[in-house]
Amino acid sequence: MPSPVLPFRPALARLADYSAAWAVAGLVVGVALLAWSAQISIPIKPVPITLQSYVLITLAALMGWRFGGLTVAIYLFAGLMGLPVFSGGRSGLTMLTGPSGGFIVGFLLTALLVGWLQETWARLKPLPLFGVLALGHLLLMVIGAGWLATKVGPAAALEKSLLPLLPGAVVKTVAALATVILVERLAGTERPR
Repeated sequence: MPSPVLPFRPALARLADYSAAWAVAGLVVGVALLAWSAQISIPIKPVPITLQSYVLITLAALMGWRFGGLTVAIYLFAGLMGLPVFSGGRSGLTMLTGPSGGFIVGFLLTALLVGWLQETWARLKPLPLFGVLALGHLLLMVIGAGWLATKVGPAAALEKSLLPLLPGAVVKTVAALATVILVERLAGTERPR
C-alpha cells in the first residue's frame, strides 16, 4: 500500500511553525514587504502598476495558504483601518469602492489560492509552480478588472486595467518563480516527489 502524500510545507511556513517569535517576525516582514511594494509603481490611471503582485504571489508560495492568507489579511486590515500601506500611500475603507477595490479583494483570494495550490499540487515543481503563480496573477487581474468594469464599463476596464498589466504580470511571474525556488533552495527544502 503506497504511503499517503504529506502536504508540502513552504520554507516560511516551516519557519513560522518553529516558534511564535518567528511567526510574528514573518507576519511583520510580510506586511512590510506588501506595503513597500505598493509604493513602487508606475502611476497610470485608473489603477497604478505596482511591484505588489510579484511580492504577493511570492509570499503566498513561500508561506502557504494559512500563513500567507493571514499575512495578506493583516495587511488589508491595516490599510482599510487607515494606515497608508496601499499604492501612493492611500488607505481607508473607501479604497474598496474605488477603482482598485477589486484588486484589494483579489489580494486575499490570490494568496489563498496560490498558497493552497503550492502546498497541495505544485509542491515546488518548477512547471506546476509557474502555472500556479501565473494563475494567481490572472485571478488578481480578472477580479480587479471585473470590479473596474462595474465603474467604467468592460471595454475601458480591459483597455485600462487588464491589457496594460499583462506584460508586467509575465515578467513578475517569472521573477516570482525564480525567487521562490531560490529561497526554498537556500532554506534547504527538498522537492517532494
